[in-house]
Amino acid sequence: MNLSLLTDDELIVLFKDGSERAFREIYTRYWKEVFQVAYKKTHHKELAEELTQNLFTDLWHRRESISIISMSNYLFGSLKYSIINHYKSQLVKENYQEHLKVLKNDTVENTDYLLMLNELSDALTSGIARLPKKTGEVFKLSRLEHYSIKDISRELNISEKAVEYHITQSLKSMRFHLKDYLFLPLIISLFL
Repeated sequence: MNLSLLTDDELIVLFKDGSERAFREIYTRYWKEVFQVAYKKTHHKELAEELTQNLFTDLWHRRESISIISMSNYLFGSLKYSIINHYKSQLVKENYQEHLKVLKNDTVENTDYLLMLNELSDALTSGIARLPKKTGEVFKLSRLEHYSIKDISRELNISEKAVEYHITQSLKSMRFHLKDYLFLPLIISLFL
């Protein structure tokens, strides 16, 4: 069967049933256009390639759970959100790095502060290690890597309700484990 003769709707049905040939045909039909839009929006070839590749990889992994009415609308809508999420992530990362620079410049001479940060970091690591394995994974993805509940659910192959449960449990446990550090910002400000 020549898949290039099929409509998008016919390809979607085959694709959702796990047909790699249908996926390859969808990829062949759309990758160049997706890449061009990504490049036009980002003005960065490698980033556009990465976003395009991630989009199609995600499409394949989620084929059984996603609802696609129009392949074109789905791909370009997903691309739009991928680009937004990329820039949001970059902004958070840049703000964090800037914050670290300011913090480092303000506190390089303050060994008490650095010792407290090391203790807090050790306590955080220890607290995470005490969590049940799945709860610890969810905590790391949620609080350290800033994944959304939906992304964690997809990454760990558990329901969104389970993710919410693990987040709640981890926060309760970490609050208890880090109770000695709850006033750290106040203590730090006293030393600055």
